[in-house]
Amino acid sequence: MTETLYLILGILAGAMLGWLLGTARQKNRDTATLLELTKRLSTAESDAAHAKAIINSLNQQLETLKQTHEDLLAQLNKATRQALFLEAENRNLQDKLATQRKEFDTLHEQFTLEFQNVANRIFDEKAKRFNELSGERLDTLLSPLTNNLKDFKEKVAETYDKEARERFSLTKEIANLMALNRRISDEANNLTQALKGDNKAQGDWGEMILENILEASGLREGVEYVIQTSLRADEGALETNQATGKAMRPDIVVHYPGGRDVIIDAKVSLTAYSQFVATDDPKEKEAYKKEHLRSMKTHIDELNKKDYASYDVKALEFVMMFVPNEPSYNLALQADPTLWEYAYHKKVVLMSPTNLIAALRMAMDLWKREFQVRNIQAIVKQATALYEKFVGFATNFEKIGQEINAAQKVYNEAYGQLTTGPGNLVRRVEQLRKLGLSPAKTIPDHLKEPNQLPTTTNQINE
Repeated sequence: MTETLYLILGILAGAMLGWLLGTARQKNRDTATLLELTKRLSTAESDAAHAKAIINSLNQQLETLKQTHEDLLAQLNKATRQALFLEAENRNLQDKLATQRKEFDTLHEQFTLEFQNVANRIFDEKAKRFNELSGERLDTLLSPLTNNLKDFKEKVAETYDKEARERFSLTKEIANLMALNRRISDEANNLTQALKGDNKAQGDWGEMILENILEASGLREGVEYVIQTSLRADEGALETNQATGKAMRPDIVVHYPGGRDVIIDAKVSLTAYSQFVATDDPKEKEAYKKEHLRSMKTHIDELNKKDYASYDVKALEFVMMFVPNEPSYNLALQADPTLWEYAYHKKVVLMSPTNLIAALRMAMDLWKREFQVRNIQAIVKQATALYEKFVGFATNFEKIGQEINAAQKVYNEAYGQLTTGPGNLVRRVEQLRKLGLSPAKTIPDHLKEPNQLPTTTNQINE
């Protein structure tokens, strides 16, 4: 009985222990499940936050694209307006170039006529003087001079032909200048946005445009113009501005025939101008136009204060202020039609790309004429030297003839004493031979015959 009771109690205790162990294991499984669910919830919340950030970024990109689209539409409208403006400027440029072409043709005709008159007069005068001083017995000596005069005339004709060829090529050069101006205007408009607010970049860009125009003009760097050279006093010391103390260093110095210089400084005013172009509001346009005008006048006043002419005795009293952007140049004159006179009274001449190209082409034309004049002067100098040398030769030649005639006269007198007369030396010496001398040599027979005088010294040697 007791054993049975112990057995039952053992079974009950084992059952209780098994129930307790199963309950503990179930609790552990529930805890693990709860932890897994908590982890998944945290991951889901993190994914949701990331997705929300992506949505916000996409919304911002959408707003940026909308703004870019609006900006592109504004730029398209501005480009359309600029295209219309440039078309009008192009027509104006063509009219100006046509006028300049007529002026070039007129100057060329005048120079050609003057050149022909000078060349013909020089040739006629020299030919007349040669004819007056030469004689028939010196004709053979004139052939070298005639050849040189022929060469001179050919050089004159060659110079005239060269001038004519340059005239025919003028149309092509004008077309090239038009293309250059269009390219410069395009570059100016393309770089406007990049140069906004950066004064250093604007200045460098203006100097680059100025150097490109100088290279296209045909002038040679270091010969007809120099870039950013410091002005120096006669003793070689650097010139400094008395007001600022800075070295005098203009952008460009263009040399002209006659030893005169023209100074060019590039000045860029694009900030207010670009704002004027970008806005459509009339009030803002008027405000930006006035601001652009003030900027231009500031540059004019700065150049006036530099007073380059006081430090370079060869420079003209005025300095050229180059504005590389043609539309900004026109806008300033539109804002104040008296701006050009304002600048001129301050000894500053405003120059747009079109005006500067024309001015540099005229400078190149002046240099061409200067070189032609120098060539003509060199030809005349050489011809004059040749003529004077020929006159000296002809004079000496006549002196030689006179001396030959004088020597011939003395020779005839001596020959007469030798062979003629009752007491001539040949007869007396021959009588000595007849008296019994036996010389190895005898007197030639023609010397023994009286009145047989040789007419030249060559006959004596015979």
